[in-house]
Amino acid sequence: METHHQITVSINSAPMKGEMSVLFSGRGKPVGGHYIGPGVHDYYLIHIVLAGEGIYETLGESYACKAGDAFVIFPDILVKYEANKLNPWQYMWVAFSGDIVDASLSAIGITPDRAVIRDCSLQALKKLFRNVRGSLERESLAALGNMEASGWLRLILHELASKGEGGARTETATVQSRSYRQVDQAIRLLTLQYGQPLSIESLAHQLGYHRAHLNKLFKEATGLSPMQYLLKVRMKKAEELLEGDLTIAQIASSVGYNDPLFFTKQFRKWSGRTPTDYRKGLMSQSQG
Repeated sequence: METHHQITVSINSAPMKGEMSVLFSGRGKPVGGHYIGPGVHDYYLIHIVLAGEGIYETLGESYACKAGDAFVIFPDILVKYEANKLNPWQYMWVAFSGDIVDASLSAIGITPDRAVIRDCSLQALKKLFRNVRGSLERESLAALGNMEASGWLRLILHELASKGEGGARTETATVQSRSYRQVDQAIRLLTLQYGQPLSIESLAHQLGYHRAHLNKLFKEATGLSPMQYLLKVRMKKAEELLEGDLTIAQIASSVGYNDPLFFTKQFRKWSGRTPTDYRKGLMSQSQG
C-alpha cells in the first residue's frame, strides 16, 4: 500500500554520542490519510509543514497544522500524526539526539507541552533543512559532515525559537493536558534516578499524585507504565555499560539492582541474551 507520493531520507553515518547530533533528515509527501502512531520514538524529531494540512496529537491534545507550522516530537512521549485526507501535508524532518538536547530545547521554550510552533519562516527553514541533508550526504569525511549537520540543526532551533516581528509562536497545551507536565517530570525523575530503589508509590508521592492516577496518566502519555519505563531506562543504560570494563555485578548495582542474578534475569527478558552473552556479541562485532 502506497504511503508517500515522494520521500527522500539522508542518514548520518557518524553520529556522536552525548553531543547534540543529527541522526537523519528527509522530506516527504504522504498520501491523504497516511498516519504514524500512536507510538513513541527514542530520539527527538522536528517536522516543518511545507504545504497542505494534517493533525499532530500528543499529551492528550490534537493540533491542526498547516504550511509554516512545525511540531517537535520528544523521546518516550506517545504521539500520532496524520495527513489530511483531501489536502495532505508535505513536510521536512530532522531527527536528533544527545544529552544536552532536553535542556537546550527547554531553554528556548520548546517542551513536550509546548511542542507546536506557528508562523515559521518557510524560506529560511527550507534552506537550513537542505543544508542538513547536504552535510549528511558527504561521501568522505563523515565526521566532518556530522559536525556540519549539527551546526545547521542549531540554526534550525534558533529559527524556531526566534521572537519578534515575523518570529515563531510556540503553542502551549490547554488545561486538559497540563496534568501531563507531571508525566514529563516523572520521566525526568526516572531517567535521573534509575540507579536508586524506586517504586510507583514513591514516585507518586514525590509528584503529589495518587498511585493509580499517575499510572493512568503515564501510560496514556508513553504507552508504558512507570515501572515498565524504568525497566527500559535501566536496560538501555546496562547495554551502554556492557560496552566497558565493569563487572556484571558492578553494572547491576549501577542500574539499581542489588542482586546480580536478578539483574541477569531481567536483562535476559529484555534482550533475549544474558549480559555476558550480550558483551561477547559486542566484542565479536568490534573484531569483525
